[in-house]
Amino acid sequence: MKKILARLTTVVLVVLAFVLGWYAWEHYTRAPWTRDARVRADVVTLSADVSGRIVSLTVHDNQHVDKGQLLLEIDPARYRLAVEHAKRSVEVAKASLGQSEATIVSSQALLRQRESEERRRRTLKERAAISGEEWEKSSTDVAVAQAELLRNQANLGLAQANVQLAIAALTQAELDLQRTRVEAPVSGYVTNLLTRQGDYAAAGGALLALVDSDSFYVSGYFEETKLPRIEEGDRVRIELMSGETFGGTVQSIAFAIADRENLPGGRLLANINPSYTWVKLAQRVPVRIQIDADYVAKNRLRAGTTATVTVMEDHKSQDQP
Repeated sequence: MKKILARLTTVVLVVLAFVLGWYAWEHYTRAPWTRDARVRADVVTLSADVSGRIVSLTVHDNQHVDKGQLLLEIDPARYRLAVEHAKRSVEVAKASLGQSEATIVSSQALLRQRESEERRRRTLKERAAISGEEWEKSSTDVAVAQAELLRNQANLGLAQANVQLAIAALTQAELDLQRTRVEAPVSGYVTNLLTRQGDYAAAGGALLALVDSDSFYVSGYFEETKLPRIEEGDRVRIELMSGETFGGTVQSIAFAIADRENLPGGRLLANINPSYTWVKLAQRVPVRIQIDADYVAKNRLRAGTTATVTVMEDHKSQDQP
């Protein structure tokens, strides 16, 4: 009896070990979950479009700002002067255009007068009332008047172009003046603020980083063996390392990752690694997860923190069979 009981116990333990081993294998290699996940957010790097001294810095580190809120201002003095100079240039160009238009009117009147004289003298020449030399002179006067009109028309076109250039320069100057005020393009959090009032801002130089507060999501890196059990629209449970738990939805799955074994070699040929690794690790593919909009502590999330993501297989997307 004892031998039978011992054998049964051994069989039960072997079966239990097999079941537990199978469950562990299934859970760790096939179940759609991962500890390798990060909270992510879009970060907007703000730069100056114009150069100058920062005369006003209205935010501090880790402050929340609203879209359109003034963050800092660059000294606008010389940009205001540039606007005034551009306005005067527009006035001068328009005055020159008016003068050219008046010259055109005068040239047209002179041409009509010369043409009238030429027609009258041609009639007199036909009647032999004047010499051919006098008629030729009037004809030459018409040609000179026509040439003068063409020259003035060319000057008019140049004056019109100068007006357009002056207006464009004024628009650019007004835009530069407007860009001395750096405003928040999105609502978010100022982070790692190193800029100080009095610093010199160079055009194109980074001034501060703004974390978009409406862009938080979770990026989970799932092993390729688990991807067949993940679909867009699947519900997931997200657990932060700090203990908070909340829900989300699979938004998309990346279509490609970098292949470090296939770098271009000589003559752009594939550079194949001749060695073979006996233990092949599953590649990890990024899966973008949308955080539930009703998560009350969403404003307390921090980009870069670690999370564990588990796909709820009993809450698969409804479009699956």
